[in-house]
Amino acid sequence: MFRKSWVAVFLLSLSAAVCTIIVSAIGLTEHAELKVLDMMFRLRGQRSIAESPIVIVAVDDASFVSLQHKWPFPRTYFAEAIQNLHEAGARMVIFDIEFTEKSLSQPAQDSVLAVAVACGMDVIFAGKIVLERHSSGTIHRYAQPPIPSLLNKNSTWAYANIGHDTDGFLRRYSLYQTLGGATYLPLSMEAYRRLKSDSCQCDIDIQGRRVNCADVMIPIYQQNSMLINYYGPAGFFPTYSIANILDDADFDLPDDEDTDIFEIHKLDGTFRNKIVFVGATTDELQDNKFTPFFYFNDEKRKTPGVEVHANALQMLLDRAFIRQVHASIQVILVILLSLIVGCCSRFFKPLVSLIGWITLFSLLLATAMYLFVHYNTLIMIVSPAIALTLSFVLHLVHRLITEYRQKGFYRRTFQQYISRSVVDTMLNSGKLPQFGGERKTLTVLFSDIRSFTSYCEKYAPEEVVTQLSEYLSAMVDVIFKHEGTLDKFVGDEIMALFGAPYYYENHAERACHTALDMMRSLAKLRQQWAIENKDGFNIGIGINTGKVIVGNLGSVQLFDYTVIGDEVNLGARLEGANKFYGTSIIISESTFNQVKDRFVARELDNVCVKGKKKPVRIFELMSDCSLTPREHESLIVNYTNALQLFRSRKWEQALALFTRILDDFPNDGPARLYSNRCRQNIENPPEEAWTPMFEFMTK
Repeated sequence: MFRKSWVAVFLLSLSAAVCTIIVSAIGLTEHAELKVLDMMFRLRGQRSIAESPIVIVAVDDASFVSLQHKWPFPRTYFAEAIQNLHEAGARMVIFDIEFTEKSLSQPAQDSVLAVAVACGMDVIFAGKIVLERHSSGTIHRYAQPPIPSLLNKNSTWAYANIGHDTDGFLRRYSLYQTLGGATYLPLSMEAYRRLKSDSCQCDIDIQGRRVNCADVMIPIYQQNSMLINYYGPAGFFPTYSIANILDDADFDLPDDEDTDIFEIHKLDGTFRNKIVFVGATTDELQDNKFTPFFYFNDEKRKTPGVEVHANALQMLLDRAFIRQVHASIQVILVILLSLIVGCCSRFFKPLVSLIGWITLFSLLLATAMYLFVHYNTLIMIVSPAIALTLSFVLHLVHRLITEYRQKGFYRRTFQQYISRSVVDTMLNSGKLPQFGGERKTLTVLFSDIRSFTSYCEKYAPEEVVTQLSEYLSAMVDVIFKHEGTLDKFVGDEIMALFGAPYYYENHAERACHTALDMMRSLAKLRQQWAIENKDGFNIGIGINTGKVIVGNLGSVQLFDYTVIGDEVNLGARLEGANKFYGTSIIISESTFNQVKDRFVARELDNVCVKGKKKPVRIFELMSDCSLTPREHESLIVNYTNALQLFRSRKWEQALALFTRILDDFPNDGPARLYSNRCRQNIENPPEEAWTPMFEFMTK
């Protein structure tokens, strides 16, 4: 027995580790790992750049107001900026503004800018790597440098492309691009190369997972990129408006009062021996990025693209690269933690094992944070955390199954509820149930407790059973009150059907009344539990009407009166969708069409659930009586208008209406969801072929 127990510990721990490694290997943990990296940046905070040679000259809101010309500014502005910075003693100017096309309206401006570049100071212009997708499916990539007249012995160019991760955040920085046998560098890499020596080259060594630029070896994070070790949030580097740089004796701003701002900068040595990045910081030019410091000190602020390049160059100058722990160490860590948790579960009770799990996770997080802050070393902690959790859960389930194998309390309780409905059918018909079924149009109802697993882990099994019994009993009473049939329990989930085994026409109406009464009954239970100092919980309900197969669909030995079919599956999916929309009761379009004259409901979305190709309109069931005037205005009239504006691609107008709803009802889940969708579409407009439909890939 002792030996079998240890074999179980080893096998369960190893299974948890293997599953975790597979999940990590196929990239399912990447998004979570990146979010943890963002958290580490925020916990670490800002890093000092007191001795930094980098400053930023910004095309900002102030320059839009102060300068006479609208964007795009005349290239003579940038020519004068180069000349002024040269006079101020700047070491290098790096443009994060593209001059890849000739000035069509004033060609002479290109010549003026070219003359300014020849002043003797190093200048790096921004180009880009263009990726074209043809209708045939082929992808064509090519380099697009600045216009040739701008490139001479004092100037060169590099690409300014900045890619982002799948969540829209920018954490990686491209190290190089290879096209047609030629290697191209990004702005910061080219700047570093020229700062060290014009003759230095960048040696690409992909096999060794590193890039050699001048005298520094850069570790590769993924493909041809490195992680950016951000020094701080937006505005962290010293930044000056381009209007102030232009404001010299020959170029006074309208409200200067005869004070030449640039002359002051030149006298106090602001730009002496500095590396000057010139780029856009105003939101109007849409070059501001989400970075790990987007949420910082209770503020939300994007970082300008030019400042991203500045962070990358500062990291190169400091050689402060973020290095990943080797994959083999990660695998060993996952296996080791799984085994430790397994041993704890073998010797200690679940509560002590839980404390051990919390302790191990805390040590893992503290170690990862320490290495990141002090050594710029990154440990992926999501995979070890999953291994810890999965190993803990597997061992806990194994222990419960072993200890309570002979106890069939839940099974007997659930069968008793189901048998009651079947017995009533037999008594009324005088016939014993036969194996088989028939196709009928019925209504199915699914309800489920939110976060019930977390609740079970928090309380002793006896307390969980007691409270679950109170809840299930109350819900079953509501179902029977409206002549519904309790089909089954699946854990804390309830499945009921209306219109069988005896049929009635208003099955959809009864199901909706049942759902609303279930919510009222739960509210009373929550009040009672609060008095008893017990935690309450919420539920989600899904209702669908359609053709199903109903009858005794079990085996010859054990009948099971139930329903099956796609419409049943849709009802289950609708119950789970409540978590996504922040609602309590969702009904399908087929149910809504039967009850729309007797209930208050509002449309939520067009969805395509897993397993079905045809989209379905879904609705939130709100009440079986009239709403208050305030609720009707916000939740029905304003919401309906906002939804129509959203589907008509009028994002700003829709966002305004959804915001108004949230002002009246801050916890309204659908309004919050569509507000986020509006913001996403405003920032990243969808293609013209976009249709307002959401696809649910899981329950």
